[in-house]
Amino acid sequence: MAPPMADSEPFFRRASPFWMSFIGVGFTVFGFAVYAPQSVPWSMLGPVGTLVQYLIKNYPVQLYRGFWIAWGIHTTEAVIAAILTTMKNIGGVTRLKWIVQTQLFGLASLYMLILYKPKGKAV
Repeated sequence: MAPPMADSEPFFRRASPFWMSFIGVGFTVFGFAVYAPQSVPWSMLGPVGTLVQYLIKNYPVQLYRGFWIAWGIHTTEAVIAAILTTMKNIGGVTRLKWIVQTQLFGLASLYMLILYKPKGKAV
């Protein structure tokens, strides 16, 4: 049996489950508030539902713009992740994982990639 080749494995870490859940739920609520506000029983979501109902009623244009600005920020972070993976010699499927994860979870993913310092190659 061959020993594990940890040094040759591309670097990838999943974002924290807390942040993945928080951002996922946040974008879901945001999306429903913008595109299908009548399909959610907001009153059952307590203070969050009350806040969302208020925003839907009084600030629908700002909600719409905010939703797309948030996606734009995540897309910019995904582009940064693509650049960083190239700079850090991370390629293939692992590079794609970083880009997709950063698109979905933003800084929760990008921060770990920024902190990663690849080992220098001995000559």
